[in-house]
Amino acid sequence: MLVSMLAKTTTKNIKPAILVILTLYLSFSGLAYGASNVSTIWSIDYRFSTNLHNSDLEFSRFSLASETRFSLSRNWSAQLEARAEFADDDVGLGTINGYSSLSRPLVDKKHTRLELDRAFIQWRKRAHSFTLGKQVTPWGVLDGVQITDRFDPVRRRDFIFTDVRPERIARWGARWRNKIGNFKLDTSFALDGTITQQAEPGTLFFTTSTRFTGGVDVTNTPVNISSQNRNNSLAQSTFGARVSHPLGEGDISFLMFRGPDTDPILSLTTHQSINEPITVELNYQRRTLYGATYDVTIGETVLRAELAYIPDQPINIIGDTPLQSADTRRLLAGFGLDWSAPDQWFVNAQLAIDYIDGEELNLLRPDTDTILTLRAQRLFVNGRLLFKAELLGTLNQRDGVLRPELVYEYTDKLKLRSGIDWLFGDENSQFGQFKDNSRLWFAATYTF
Repeated sequence: MLVSMLAKTTTKNIKPAILVILTLYLSFSGLAYGASNVSTIWSIDYRFSTNLHNSDLEFSRFSLASETRFSLSRNWSAQLEARAEFADDDVGLGTINGYSSLSRPLVDKKHTRLELDRAFIQWRKRAHSFTLGKQVTPWGVLDGVQITDRFDPVRRRDFIFTDVRPERIARWGARWRNKIGNFKLDTSFALDGTITQQAEPGTLFFTTSTRFTGGVDVTNTPVNISSQNRNNSLAQSTFGARVSHPLGEGDISFLMFRGPDTDPILSLTTHQSINEPITVELNYQRRTLYGATYDVTIGETVLRAELAYIPDQPINIIGDTPLQSADTRRLLAGFGLDWSAPDQWFVNAQLAIDYIDGEELNLLRPDTDTILTLRAQRLFVNGRLLFKAELLGTLNQRDGVLRPELVYEYTDKLKLRSGIDWLFGDENSQFGQFKDNSRLWFAATYTF
């Protein structure tokens, strides 16, 4: 039964796959002209999962990605990354109504999508660089915990179950990095209104917890969801700066940026039809973040810390009418430890605190969330087999996910992976809302 379902999915997507592959090759040919050196890495990935509760095959996605680097001269280079994906209705490819016209997929069909992930040209000389094009700005030192790392929108179509966390979405803009003495200055401007990608309604990881839906019970209330038009480049842009300097054996940085929030607030649209599902709009309002980071290596241990303050955090609140919102103060702090333990073990532990000032507001979430992440990993079989286990959870809500995983490097080009995502907690909590989707998953990645 499993084999027939996989064959059906592959057959259904093979025709659009050929079209997308040809499109990828054509998109790369123009930039190759005139470059002194061109290198391309291709990656083919297929993954599927079965539900731990009923053994149903519920996730199946195939992707083809490429990364091409162009050496144009001694100081100039360019990079182009593209990704084609195929998925069935229950999995989906994520919403795109929050994308600006500049960043929308090149091909967008029901089960097929081709996106340009990166496309930029860069000038570099010694400690100075200028990057122009579609890019990301990762400003954080913690591993996957977003404290100061909130400059870019992220993909949330698969919740947190991504190979890179957070999975940032690149936007069109400019970035200037230089060094003056021991000071490093990093400035970035994203002239692109694209915001966070959500799971499509009805798919595995569509959010149902009322803390994220403005208090609306979307499981029992018919709702149509829309997003603001994201084509007002200046009004929806993100800009900021970070200054770094050595401190002791480590590095400290201070940063500030302003732009659309990574999380939406929900509001009712002006016109509502009688006897029709209510129409809700996702609004990604602008806010300002002030932050600081510090990381230091002491022997076999790396210590990391982040602090962020948002004076104008937009949130949904409980009010006399549905989907009310307000701006309030938000404080985030995170602490991390990387330890190269004995017997070749690597251990990572992180603690994050997320505080919302709700003294005069009726909040939809606790005023303080305490998030814990623990990860341990070790190589076996002459470095070809990697075992890792990860626990993520919200201590005050007593929900979370346990993720054991095995990664086997069958050859230098073929990597096989398998793991379990076991979710637990109250069905209205941020992890527990997906506990019925706990799963056993498999993935194969071929790189050439």
